[in-house]
Amino acid sequence: MFLPAILATGIESEFTRFVIAALSVTQLIYMSEVGAVTLKSNIPLNFLELGAIFLIRTVITLPIIVAIAHLFVF
Repeated sequence: MFLPAILATGIESEFTRFVIAALSVTQLIYMSEVGAVTLKSNIPLNFLELGAIFLIRTVITLPIIVAIAHLFVF
């Protein structure tokens, strides 16, 4: 949970730190809340399919986070 924050301490760019922090928060929320609920529900998904959904969500949210970073950081 704290690994992205630890790795980003040496980065001087506020833009990059914002993108890393926002992406790690969205990934953490997905894996801890939505992923657990999805696995325990009646939806027939295994862990591999859940991992694929995680990667797709990451690819979708990254451009959105970068756009928001361009609006607020600069």
